[in-house]
Amino acid sequence: MKRFLVLGLSMLVISTPAFAIDSAQKNGRDPIAILGIAATFLVSVASLIHSLRNDRRASFVNTVTSSRLKWIDSLRDEVAEFIATTDRLVSCRDSGLHDKTDDLLLQRDILAHQTALHLNPEDSQDQRIKALAESTCQLTDSGGSASEISVALNQLRDATAIYLKKEWNRVKRESVGAGQS
Repeated sequence: MKRFLVLGLSMLVISTPAFAIDSAQKNGRDPIAILGIAATFLVSVASLIHSLRNDRRASFVNTVTSSRLKWIDSLRDEVAEFIATTDRLVSCRDSGLHDKTDDLLLQRDILAHQTALHLNPEDSQDQRIKALAESTCQLTDSGGSASEISVALNQLRDATAIYLKKEWNRVKRESVGAGQS
């Protein structure tokens, strides 16, 4: 679409001087025709500039919004998998199935690190989620009871849900605000 606008303006710029000269030679009202052509040209250029700015802004907002939504989904999936893996780890440990615990420990640790890397190191709410995941790992490693670990996992789930809701509302606000500008 931008190419068509540029092509149209280019043709207008090329044809304007010839039309203005031709018009000036044919009638005595040449200043009026020249002013009309100049005004049309200025309106077209202003419209093009406005359109290009809005397209750039909309493209930027769409890119950021899309990336943030992927980030939200990724964090949600990793925390959910962390909770499920930790729960499975506790079940295997308590039932004496120690052959699966090494794989589950590795998976849990990877998910804990991935979750921590998704979070902002300077935000208190982010760091609370990270601390809850770390305390769950410590409880699991030190042989904490299933009920203690379950409470820690529920706290992690609830804190993450609140955090993700806040981020979702932020995405909605930003996308609506960008559409109005």
